[in-house]
Amino acid sequence: MTVEIAILSSKIFTGDPKIPWAEAVGIKDGQIAAVGKDQEIKGLCSGHTKILNLSSRLVVPGLVDGHAHFCSFGQTLSLVNLKNLSSLAQCRQKIRTAVSTYLPGEWIVGRGWDDRQWEENRQPTRRDLDDLAPANPLMMFRADGHTVWVNSLALEKAGVTKVSPDPPGGKIERDPVTGKPTGILREAIGVLRKFIPRSSQEDLKAAALAAQQEALKSGLTGIHSSEMLPQFEALAELDKEEKLKLRIYHLLRPQEIDALSVRDIKPGSGSPRLWVGHLKLFADGSLGSGTALLHEPYGNDPANQGLSVIPLETLRDQIRRTYAWGGDVAIHAIGDRAVSNCLAAISEARKKEGIGPGEKRDRIEHVQLHRSSDLALFRNLEVTASVQPVFTATDWRQAEEKWGHPRCRQAYAWKTLRKAGISVQFGSDAPFDQINPVLGFQAAVTRQTPEGEPAGGWFPEERLTLEECIEGFTRIPAWTSHRESSLGSIGPGKRADLTVFEKNLFEVAPENWPSIAVEMTIIDGEIVYQK
Repeated sequence: MTVEIAILSSKIFTGDPKIPWAEAVGIKDGQIAAVGKDQEIKGLCSGHTKILNLSSRLVVPGLVDGHAHFCSFGQTLSLVNLKNLSSLAQCRQKIRTAVSTYLPGEWIVGRGWDDRQWEENRQPTRRDLDDLAPANPLMMFRADGHTVWVNSLALEKAGVTKVSPDPPGGKIERDPVTGKPTGILREAIGVLRKFIPRSSQEDLKAAALAAQQEALKSGLTGIHSSEMLPQFEALAELDKEEKLKLRIYHLLRPQEIDALSVRDIKPGSGSPRLWVGHLKLFADGSLGSGTALLHEPYGNDPANQGLSVIPLETLRDQIRRTYAWGGDVAIHAIGDRAVSNCLAAISEARKKEGIGPGEKRDRIEHVQLHRSSDLALFRNLEVTASVQPVFTATDWRQAEEKWGHPRCRQAYAWKTLRKAGISVQFGSDAPFDQINPVLGFQAAVTRQTPEGEPAGGWFPEERLTLEECIEGFTRIPAWTSHRESSLGSIGPGKRADLTVFEKNLFEVAPENWPSIAVEMTIIDGEIVYQK
C-alpha cells in the first residue's frame, strides 16, 4: 500500500485509549490508512506522496462543536453587536450608529447585551430605544438568546398591548403601575416572529458560508447545529454545490415531522457532510433571564422558580413522536427541575414505546444544574450530557448570585457527571458564546476565566484533563451523531479529519491556550484552512 499524504509530527494525539500517541499518519482516498512510527509511515510513501512535516505541532482528531446554531451564528456576524459593553449608554450608541445604515421601516436586530455588565445596574426598557429609531422596529437579543428587548414600534407592529396575554411558556414584562409592556419579552420571541421578514435561502447560504469560515479557522471539522428546516435546506443546497466543507449534523424540531415526512427526510438522511437524526426539544429557559426551571426558588428572587416552557405531557408526546419518526431527542434543560423532568419524560416515553437499553442516543443540552438523585437514572438511560464548558467561565458569578454557593456545588459539574458514568459532550452554543473550542478547553481544565478568576478555580474539584476535553469534542459527538465508525479518533479506516495547533497544548500552561492558533484544519485529507 502507498499513501497519498503522510503527516509527520512527534505529537499526534489519536484519541484511541489503546494507542493514544503516534508519530505519523498515512492518508489515502480521504481516509486514514495507517498510524504509527515515523519510519513506518515513511515506508508507505512514494515519490508522489505529499509529506507534511509538522515537527512538534500538536495533531488531534478533528474537533466537533457538539452544540451550536450554525446559520444563526453566521447571521450574527452582521447584526448589531452589543457584547461586552459596560453600560446602557454604550449600547445605545452602538444602536444609534447602526440605525443610520437602515431604511425607515426595516427591522433592526442586535444581539449580546447583558445588563449585569452595565454600570447603570438596571434592566432596559422600550423607552431606552424609542428615541433611537422612531421609524424602525428594534429587536435586541440578550446574551443568552432567551430574552429580547424591543422598542414601542416593534410592540405596535406585533400588536402587543397591556391586555395581551403571556404566550405559553413565556412572559411579557409589564410596568407594575400602568400594566403596559416594558419592552422586555422572556421566552416570548414567538409574539414577534411572524412580523419579522424571513431570511431567504440565499441569505441563509451566505450566513452559513460566513460561519464556516470562522469554524474552520477555529479548528473545527464538524458542527452539531440546532436549527430548523429552512436552514437545513440551505445547507443541503451548499452541499450539492460542493461548497460545504464542514460536516454538519443538523438537529431539527418535532413540530417539523410532518414536513420532514413529505420530503422523505429520515434519521440518517443526507450525505457524509450533512445528515439528521436528533430532534431538538425545550424544557426551560436560561440562567441569565431567570427562566431556567428549578426545584427550589432563585436565591436572589424567592418568588421565582423559572419557567417550564412546555407542559410535561406535551414534552412526553414530543419525545414519543420523535421516537415514532425513528430519531433521538436532544432536550434543552438548564435548571435542575428541567433536567429531572426530561429524564422522567424520556423514561416514560421509552417504556410506552417498548424501547430497550442501547436503542437510543438521547441527549440533554446544557445540564447547568443537576440533582445528585438524578444521576443514576441519567446513567441508566444512557443519556448524554451535551454541555458548554466555556459557560463555566462566563456564568460562575451569576450562578452564585442567582442560585447561591451551596447549590452551585451541582452546577456545571462535568467531572461529577463523568464519574457517575455519564457521557459528556462539549459544544460552544455559538452564537451565544465564542465558537473557539480552545476556550472550552481552558475553562474546563482551570474552572477560571481567561483572566484567572476566581483564584484557584470555581469548584476546582470539577476540573477536567485536556484528554477528557478532547474526547468531549471528538469521540462523544461522533457517537451521538451515529458516526463513531468513521469519525472521532485517528485510526485506520476513519475519515482523515484532523486539527493541527501551532504549539503542543499539553506542554503549555492552560492560561496561555487561548493565544495558541490553529495551524491547519484538515477534512477528508484536504487542508481546508491554513494559517
